[in-house]
Amino acid sequence: MNIPFDFHNHSTQSPDGENSAEEMVLRAIELGMKHYTLTDHLEINKFFDEEFLYEEPVRQSSVILPALKEKYKDRISLQYGVELGQPLHDMELTNRMLDSYNYDFIIGSCHMVRGYDDFYFLDYTEIDPQFLLGIYFEELLEMAEWGQFDSLGHLTYPLRYIVGDKKIPVDMEPYRNIIDEIFRTIIKNDMGIEINTSGLRQNIGKTLPDFEYVKRYRDLGGKILTIGSDAHCCADLGKGIAEGIEIAKSAGFTEIACFKARNPHFIKI
Repeated sequence: MNIPFDFHNHSTQSPDGENSAEEMVLRAIELGMKHYTLTDHLEINKFFDEEFLYEEPVRQSSVILPALKEKYKDRISLQYGVELGQPLHDMELTNRMLDSYNYDFIIGSCHMVRGYDDFYFLDYTEIDPQFLLGIYFEELLEMAEWGQFDSLGHLTYPLRYIVGDKKIPVDMEPYRNIIDEIFRTIIKNDMGIEINTSGLRQNIGKTLPDFEYVKRYRDLGGKILTIGSDAHCCADLGKGIAEGIEIAKSAGFTEIACFKARNPHFIKI
């Protein structure tokens, strides 16, 4: 079965990518994708850290992606995206990076909350996961209110590590109201959420978010939904997309959004 699209993935233009942008595009073509968006990392609060130094890779991507878009235009509809991490941590820098490049698609993500490292690195014997989740969802709500992205990345990202890797049970009931508020704000601002399928190949064993939250978003009036594998190599590109489509259908969606020039175009599923 051909994989129709993938709207969240990374190349070597990200610090943790394993294959070049062109290799990722060629793999997407090999998989039969009609629509493909490459969304390399831009972590605002790590922008100047020596191990990241995003300025040059981001500038390079602004040249590489439009060139690849033109080169393979007869074989695939390629869009130039970015995963914008922690945009509220330095608004001056965020605004500069948004004003400087012509992205087709912006994923808004939060991999770490103010004052803490990425959820991947935290020691949960020293930090209460329930407390962290509370401030995480507060930051997501702030991001939704800011509203300068297109799709909210992996809503339940911290659970990948807290529940999936560390096997720490989490009560999600205390966050029900704020998650509803995040969804309502996203809907009001004409943005979307994503089904991130990376969890299907990780210890958590389910999408981020899973069906429950996708259905709730739909029930509240959500119409814009994207799906991405969050692949960091060619081998993972497209993985879980079929399962993500089935979750979307079960939640009541008949279309998935593909962003071009920051505007959603809908693909029937």
